[in-house]
Amino acid sequence: MAKKEIIAFDPPTEEEIMLIQPNNVTFGQYNVSEWQENLLTLIGDKIQKHMTREEELPRDLFNQPYVVIMCDEAGGKNNKNKVLKEAIDMLNKRLSFRWLHPKMKKEIETTGGSVITNIHNIKGTNQIMVNLNPWAIPFLIYYGVGVGGTRYSKGLALGLRGNYTKRIYKIICSQRDRREYYYAISQFRKDLEIPEKHSNNDIERKILRPAQERIKESGSDVWFDYELICKYPIKGRKPKADTIVFTINTLHPREAGGEQFEQYSFVYRWVSNAMNNPTDDKAQKAVDKISDLGRLKEVYERCCYYDDRVCSGVQSRIHAQNALLKMLREEFKIK
Repeated sequence: MAKKEIIAFDPPTEEEIMLIQPNNVTFGQYNVSEWQENLLTLIGDKIQKHMTREEELPRDLFNQPYVVIMCDEAGGKNNKNKVLKEAIDMLNKRLSFRWLHPKMKKEIETTGGSVITNIHNIKGTNQIMVNLNPWAIPFLIYYGVGVGGTRYSKGLALGLRGNYTKRIYKIICSQRDRREYYYAISQFRKDLEIPEKHSNNDIERKILRPAQERIKESGSDVWFDYELICKYPIKGRKPKADTIVFTINTLHPREAGGEQFEQYSFVYRWVSNAMNNPTDDKAQKAVDKISDLGRLKEVYERCCYYDDRVCSGVQSRIHAQNALLKMLREEFKIK
């Protein structure tokens, strides 16, 4: 009998963990509340630069990574106590995700403790500081050039209602380059930790349909239609749906019309004016990059803020344009 190949398992270094296929991480197995999903989004946003190796995560006196959360972003104004409670509840949430080992080239499913290990309430402020489980870093990836990350809008992810809707939004964003995505219902149940008591009809009525409607209404540049099908019929049995077919819809804001086109045009005017109306396609490329990153609505709201300040006389147009250019340099590497 041939000897079975034995592969030594060496835990990857932090640098090697950064090579994880983050789209697999998007499909990690966990179930959190709507507010806790917002906390995950904000934590992921904070570690974006770490994932792209632009800068290291801050570390505390015990050399543990941490991030500071603005509670207004996580739960709206004057809800710090609620955000704190939701963060504390996350200490009991286990973490499970799939990833590719950089040396073994094998897919591994890791199950461990909580995403966060400690919570520090910064008294007298609307901030909390949370320590991260280092193994959670790949699980929390937001997006980074060169790491193949799931690209999604932070503003939309925070604003969408419903924990399942937020999860599905990120899932379809990870598949934005595909026309169709086939998702086994059994795996869908596992990844989103949907209770067994939920029938396929419940999944459609309580999860898929609301998510579909909310994402379409949000003005997202990626949305979906769906169908439940029996992909693997069992001979002699009545066909039963076993797969969700997600039809991924994307349309460039320049072509979309309606709200998306208006947002694109408004941002383009502000960017072009700030760049002294270049005669080449520099401004268009800048706005296209913002749109491709799924952050058009976020920048649109920033431009609206500047526009209101200029119109009210609070800020000069030159000052507002310089602030916009600074944001483009620092957040999008657009010069």
